[in-house]
Amino acid sequence: MLVEDFSEEEVKFAIWSCESSKSPGPDGFNFGFLKFCWEIFRKDVLKAMNEFADRGSWPRGSNASFICLVPKMDNP
Repeated sequence: MLVEDFSEEEVKFAIWSCESSKSPGPDGFNFGFLKFCWEIFRKDVLKAMNEFADRGSWPRGSNASFICLVPKMDNP
């Protein structure tokens, strides 16, 4: 689907660009947890991202709402 796999630097930059204490996922963990445990989750996150790049779909059991981007507004 995509021209090449995501690099670890790209994925890490995207994660570190997110505020650590905001937007907990459906499991209750936020980006601060992912950053703190990056060395543990790194390979699995990269594998999931690159499977998505290759197949155009998320692995079974993944929660698609985790990747849903919601535009933020100052005054909703």
